[in-house]
Amino acid sequence: MNTNNHKITLDLGDLARSGHVTRWHSVRTYRDQTLAEHHYMVAMIANKLAKDILGESISDNERLKLLEYALWHDMPEIIMGDISSPCKNRIKQICGGKQNPIDQLENEVAPWLVELKKNLNPELVWIVKLGDLIDAILFISQEGIGKHAEIVKQGLEKSFEDKIQEACRFSNQFDWSIAKTILNRLLQNEDHQIEMERYLNPFL
Repeated sequence: MNTNNHKITLDLGDLARSGHVTRWHSVRTYRDQTLAEHHYMVAMIANKLAKDILGESISDNERLKLLEYALWHDMPEIIMGDISSPCKNRIKQICGGKQNPIDQLENEVAPWLVELKKNLNPELVWIVKLGDLIDAILFISQEGIGKHAEIVKQGLEKSFEDKIQEACRFSNQFDWSIAKTILNRLLQNEDHQIEMERYLNPFL
């Protein structure tokens, strides 16, 4: 971490810290999700989304940029923590059309990440956002505890639907509804695992 000129800037040395920085601070869960786990999941999901939705329309170089951005997209959380979506939305409302302090801070701590996103194909930015939401829905569906977690999950599901609709309006040559199919397959995977365990152990 570079702290010259009274600014904190993330660098490669901070990568290891993502293995113990956790998320979901305001929601009860059975276990913690680390930032590193989240980045890995989003990268794998985004890669699948890109293959199934964008197909051959993106080059190998663009796919590498997609994976790079997905694997780093929330790195500012190492310093800023996992700010809840309601809090982020309220800050945007307070700021109006003025510069958002969250965006300003992210630009200060990870300017290279902001630049990477800026140079990314717009469809790939949508892909990472959908992958981000899919991982969130998947995690809270499996690990969330209590009524609050259920409310959070419902909010994420609505955001997911809204993002798909926005993506369709933004780039209607692609079938963005495929993202729903991928989410459902991931959610059903736990049922498949239980079936397999019952097959292997008839006493379950």
